[in-house]
Amino acid sequence: MENKENMDIEKEFQHYLDIFKKDKELGKALSLVSFPALFNDKFLQEHSKFTSLNDLVIRSGFGIMNLLEVENVNQEKWNAYIAKNSNCTTWYEFGKLAMIEWMKAKIEEVKNAAN
Repeated sequence: MENKENMDIEKEFQHYLDIFKKDKELGKALSLVSFPALFNDKFLQEHSKFTSLNDLVIRSGFGIMNLLEVENVNQEKWNAYIAKNSNCTTWYEFGKLAMIEWMKAKIEEVKNAAN
């Protein structure tokens, strides 16, 4: 992914984060978001070669059982794995992209519930 695209992700992430910080209900939802909600099948299939969260974890070959264990693996190798199998260059960037997609969907969900 080009540096410009990385900057776009950062800018978009900050935009949605600001919206969530200003809204009490959205802020609460953000504080409770989980890995399965962020890295759902739809997100993974659209932005990576993975079909599910289990697929991402198991195919990694790092011997981890869930994403909470990612911090225990070699970060350079984990980033290379993510870059090879997604449209992001690092795990951090992939996580921000997942957050953006989740925040967009959550805002839409709240709008629809209000109508």
